[in-house]
Amino acid sequence: MQDVLNISGQASLARRFIPVFIVLLCTIIISLLLMLGAVEVLSAARGYMTGERLWSAARHDAIYSLTLYGQTREPAYFNRFRQALAIPLSDREARIELDKQQYDYTKTSAWLRRGGSHPEDIRGLIQLYRCCAQYPYIAHAVEVWRESDAHLVRLERLGDALHAEISSAAPARKRIDALLEQVRAVDAGIRPLEQDFDATLDEAARSLKSALAWAIYAIVSLMIVLGVYLSSRVLGRIRRAEGDYRLLINAFAHTADGIMILDAARCIVAVNHAFTTITGYAPEEILGEVFTRPKTLKIPGPPLFAVWADTLSVGRWEGEVWNVRKNGELYPMRLSLSAVHDGRHGAVNHYVAVFSYISPHKAQEERLKYRAAHDPLTGLPNRAEFERVCREAIERERLRGRRLAVLYIDLDDFKPVNDTYGHEVGDDLLRTLAARMKQMMRETDLVARVGGDEFSVLLTDLDEESRSYIVACKLLDMLSQSVVTKRGTHQVGASIGISIYPGDGDEPQTLLRRADAAMYRVKQSGRGGVAFYSGQGELRTQSDVTPPVRKIVSDH
Repeated sequence: MQDVLNISGQASLARRFIPVFIVLLCTIIISLLLMLGAVEVLSAARGYMTGERLWSAARHDAIYSLTLYGQTREPAYFNRFRQALAIPLSDREARIELDKQQYDYTKTSAWLRRGGSHPEDIRGLIQLYRCCAQYPYIAHAVEVWRESDAHLVRLERLGDALHAEISSAAPARKRIDALLEQVRAVDAGIRPLEQDFDATLDEAARSLKSALAWAIYAIVSLMIVLGVYLSSRVLGRIRRAEGDYRLLINAFAHTADGIMILDAARCIVAVNHAFTTITGYAPEEILGEVFTRPKTLKIPGPPLFAVWADTLSVGRWEGEVWNVRKNGELYPMRLSLSAVHDGRHGAVNHYVAVFSYISPHKAQEERLKYRAAHDPLTGLPNRAEFERVCREAIERERLRGRRLAVLYIDLDDFKPVNDTYGHEVGDDLLRTLAARMKQMMRETDLVARVGGDEFSVLLTDLDEESRSYIVACKLLDMLSQSVVTKRGTHQVGASIGISIYPGDGDEPQTLLRRADAAMYRVKQSGRGGVAFYSGQGELRTQSDVTPPVRKIVSDH
């Protein structure tokens, strides 16, 4: 009868607390959603502020380059003017597309990328613009942005007019000076708009931060109140249920984790059913025995004497240990060992050990780690894993005073094969080329897939950078060889850019970006070549190696 009353009391307790638990759960969910929304909004705001800095820098560079072009008449300055002006003009095209009722996401994101926006920020930028453009701060910033369009268009036309005048048979100095004067007028007209836009974004970010902070404070306060209320109710019920030993015994017997209770001499005095399931020992075989492990086996993990020493010193030990089943099989387990002290004298009179069998979890954890770090198609490390390994290699080479190289490889003519014969053939081609590259490399080197048809190679322990060039040329020859698939024989090629640590950077992202810049210039020069990155822009050749080394200008 007492059991029935206890169970009924617990059921009544559960019914009473269901509404509170629901409110608490909803509050937690709302808090998490609010925090996630705050992170997204603040990330988008940061993207706009970053974009504004890029816009401002590009505008300044465009005017400066155009002025130098008018003074020196060097074509390089005009090219630099066009490249710089392309950033604010791309942002303008993106905004025009977003103002449409049915905008094209692909076109918008393409314009934003051309404007220098980071790919990870683009979705947030678009969503913030589409949902918040009518709010006062954003609306004012957008209006200022629109006002700058006329200045940009005028600047573009002035650049074309100046180029036409300088390129004419008899350029007039007065005409050039007049055009430069108009350029300065455009600069004077656009500066206040730029400052107004920047100030509006700052004010919007501060207002948004304050609103989100107050919302989070309110949610947290509500959670605290609910937590205090729920805790008081639970504690009161626990005090009234202290004599319900049968419930504890049932919980002990039916829990999924193995449980041992040991006396002060570390002899086992009680075990549950899960203990027998995990270890293979029946209770009558193990009760009264000292908890130990066979000394004849080499068992990994911490020794038991260290576990006992930590438990005695701090009262608790938790971690992974290995044990031996009745059939002699080693197995890992997660063990939590606690010392139970005598309430009167403070001496340890019992130990409680709770353990769980974790072999499946460890195997699953290793599989997940592998999948997170590798490309599922080729089995090569992915970009994140490449950056991690590269960062560790940089630390090693820094201590040893050695160099390393990052090769950025982009396959030539892969898209026609993929489009003509289908993704299955394209995937076969990528797997074959990935296997060939991996086979070519030393065990200390690393090949990774960082994009659709883009790969990166990490070469460590280099005496001189010419070694990286030789490897790149071998890779170039190998990637140009035919690949046989079930749809026929295919031949692609590659363009390869090289960056060197420490000369070209000491961060994986920097080395990858600069190797990519060198590869891009190879693409522009006709593909099928190898180029080093250079921040000075000088050319360098090696007459005994074909194709020649190309030094590529900085990506800043």
